[in-house]
Amino acid sequence: MDEGVKQTWMDEKSSPAVTSTLTAQPFVVHRKCVHKRTFPISYLFMTIIASLWICSKAIAYFLRSGSPTALPSLTSTDLAVGAVKWFECDADVPDGVECGTINVPLDYFNASKGISSLALARLNATKERRGTVFLNPGGPGGSGIGLLTERGDLLALMIGPHYDLVGFDPRGIGKTVPKTQCFPNAIDRQIFQANTVIEQGFTVTSNYSDPIMRDKLIEQHRQFLALYETQAKLCAENMGEELKYMGTANVVRDIDFMATVFDGKDANINFLGGSYGTILGAYLVNMFPSRVGRVVIDGVANPVLWSNEETYFWPRDFLSSTEDTFQWFLRACSEAGPKLCPLARKIGESTLDIQSRLEVFMDELYENPLPVPNARRPGYLTSGGFRSILLVVLERPATWGIRSKYLADAMAGDATELYNMLLPDYDLTAPDGDLARLAVSCLDAPRPKTQAEFPTPEMMTDAALAAIRDGPERFTGPWNHTLNNKILIVSNTADPVTPIASGKLVHKLLADSSALLVQNSPGHCSLAVGSLCTMKAFRKYYDSGELPPEGTICETDEPLFPDPDNDMHLFGDKTKEDAALLRAAMGIRDVLHGISGRRI
Repeated sequence: MDEGVKQTWMDEKSSPAVTSTLTAQPFVVHRKCVHKRTFPISYLFMTIIASLWICSKAIAYFLRSGSPTALPSLTSTDLAVGAVKWFECDADVPDGVECGTINVPLDYFNASKGISSLALARLNATKERRGTVFLNPGGPGGSGIGLLTERGDLLALMIGPHYDLVGFDPRGIGKTVPKTQCFPNAIDRQIFQANTVIEQGFTVTSNYSDPIMRDKLIEQHRQFLALYETQAKLCAENMGEELKYMGTANVVRDIDFMATVFDGKDANINFLGGSYGTILGAYLVNMFPSRVGRVVIDGVANPVLWSNEETYFWPRDFLSSTEDTFQWFLRACSEAGPKLCPLARKIGESTLDIQSRLEVFMDELYENPLPVPNARRPGYLTSGGFRSILLVVLERPATWGIRSKYLADAMAGDATELYNMLLPDYDLTAPDGDLARLAVSCLDAPRPKTQAEFPTPEMMTDAALAAIRDGPERFTGPWNHTLNNKILIVSNTADPVTPIASGKLVHKLLADSSALLVQNSPGHCSLAVGSLCTMKAFRKYYDSGELPPEGTICETDEPLFPDPDNDMHLFGDKTKEDAALLRAAMGIRDVLHGISGRRI
């Protein structure tokens, strides 16, 4: 890593947290006033996040092994690189949305390797066309097709009528070929993972200095690594070297290729990406700075860390704002009171009391998992499962009302609804999202120099508490190119998995080639809580290229614990156009929650 860039990243990591607000009043996390049981909540999530990203020896094995499997049967016309087909989607979609495929080179440096067939969805511009905006919802593993086939009409309202909108399933994902498919079908994979640490999460106690707890966590990591080695061997048998073409740099070249096919060789590339989509966006603007058009990245992950550090080092950075989000949740719950947030016992209750009850319950689950006989699949709730769900709740403030009830019900002995959230959807065709995520992230991260550098259970445990690197291309920067057009960077003040520090870092690196908009809210990505200010900034930028002034902070319009008996205030004072834009934000958010699964 370039030392100057590395120092910039370290400076951003150590910078003071930005204060956030719950209402119009300043909201400050009072870190010095600690209850005797209180500890940073990010500790509770460290092993969960780590489990999503670890590139073990097994993962490296399956991405180096085997030979390409046969592509689906295609005609000679289909095999032409650049061939595009459009057809009617196989489900009900918004008016004007069509589905399709485009053939791109599997290996941009070796034409003999064949093709990859990317699955697409498109909604054409309704006014004078200015080009194409490519969409990525995050992941890695999220389907860009789903964004358009679910609510393309709302995306058009947010971006404007002058662009074709194209969602695509990146390599390894969804309907794109080849795709990550290590098991015969999704149910086989779900059965394999049932009641293991992959599904249940890592069980830890709040007493993180307890050596016995550390030993137990090491044993869980041993199980985890063995499970992943088994999966990896299955991947090697079923996919072979196809996996090595799924890195982010390959996907960026696919976007560049599609932009040339759809808009012309010298056309600008326009893009909207959230979560992992911001990694894709950072790669895009720095790999092709002279083609940058209108680019928005929202919920920014750290691209320097992503491309230059081993994956098991990522969680500490990802979770640096989780404590702020958790405290915001507690404060909002306290203000809402037990009618709207059943975790509270009275309006204005001490947040430390609410937090203490949550911590006590997690410790009780550590000692005695809770039986759940009436869920979609009978089972038991562990402390790891509870924490996994709590992290998802923090990402999605729009669900805080109903999910706080699920949490409270579990604490009262009925974890049915909460456990149902943990269980997979039993669908033969469900995508293999977790393994697709590993394929992409491990291809992007640096290669260990020796066998000894692969993570051991002890290394993984200690990293939580305190690669398939044979792809044709890795991009590791530089990240500070001067761009053809300025891009818009959006970060929340309290994003639990992509902290505001990452947005500030990317803005600092791109300097005058970017603008940073801060949305004063909790949750993962700006659409987590509806904000007219942010939506108007999106619309204005795509329409005219006008960026918000430096230092812009957007407040939100959506309550965190809405009262179902009094919802007129949300839209009652809005113009027809503003109400439609705010509804679009909320509708797109609901689609993202449905298709994203576990994201960054």
